Amino acid sequence: MCIQPYESTGSAQIPRIVGRDWELEIFTMFLSRQAYMERMIYITGPLGSGKTTLIQEFQRRAVRQGIATMVLDATQCNPTAFDLSRQILHQLGLSATLPPSSNPNFVVRSALEGINRWAEFGPSILFIDGYERLEPLDDWLQEFFFAQISRKCLHVLASRNPLPDSWTKTDFWQHSIYRMPLGNLDRRSVVAYLQAMGISNPEQIAQIWRQTEGHPLRLFALYQEERREEAATTDVWEDALAALPELPLFGEAARPTPKEVIYARTDLTHREKEVATLAAEGLTNRDIASRLFLSEVTIKKHMRSILQKVGASNRTQLLKLLMD
Repeated sequence: MCIQPYESTGSAQIPRIVGRDWELEIFTMFLSRQAYMERMIYITGPLGSGKTTLIQEFQRRAVRQGIATMVLDATQCNPTAFDLSRQILHQLGLSATLPPSSNPNFVVRSALEGINRWAEFGPSILFIDGYERLEPLDDWLQEFFFAQISRKCLHVLASRNPLPDSWTKTDFWQHSIYRMPLGNLDRRSVVAYLQAMGISNPEQIAQIWRQTEGHPLRLFALYQEERREEAATTDVWEDALAALPELPLFGEAARPTPKEVIYARTDLTHREKEVATLAAEGLTNRDIASRLFLSEVTIKKHMRSILQKVGASNRTQLLKLLMD
């Protein structure tokens, strides 16, 4: 969930983004170790899950570290190789170098050469938002265009749709894509957002949580509606709460999730944190290997290291020790 940077509501200052700490931590890892990480981050989530917001924050952090970035809005171009290549050349400031009667193949080659020259100056990131619009080009992008872009250029794609299976069946991309699915915000993040917006009444927060279940777009829309009707909210909230089952008060500290506990540890590597999180969800070694595009043997090695570091002898004990 992202609000315009530091929008003010009275004396409060709204944060740029809440509820995506894990995704931001992963992206920070990519920024610091880009040469050793996967070539692509694939963000997926339904309408209103905050994909565009996350891309904007990713870009802001990359620019702050001196990394060159390019953002393409796929919804603003036709799903053709020619139009996509022209948009890339426009972003690079090279549109004027094209002859008036350029054929599509020449434009595509020019876009590839331009983006590779751009990437030669140092680490760079190509962001494509609304990637679902380019699905008619998916095979071409997978097999031809992206495959020819410099290894120095990280691709970050955001789509409403899951990554097509064809990507993971090719040797080139099988171990080169990091999937980043976006779900609803957890309760703690919803509380943080509402408090930043000036809503601190536990009963009111509980009602909003009940109505939105942490969906970013519904959360923002409901807040806007409540702000417009602020003068009449007291009776409305009392009547609505009377019809709801009892909910825990938000004044109590929320118990951290296994994922939060795992990612707070400093003795586990990034990959070990991924493996431990999936193991905590009940996935088998084979399932984890499939999810992370690694071999089952590699997952077993990671699990042995995780158990040793935590001091557990099996997965059940691992989860118990983590949550105690």
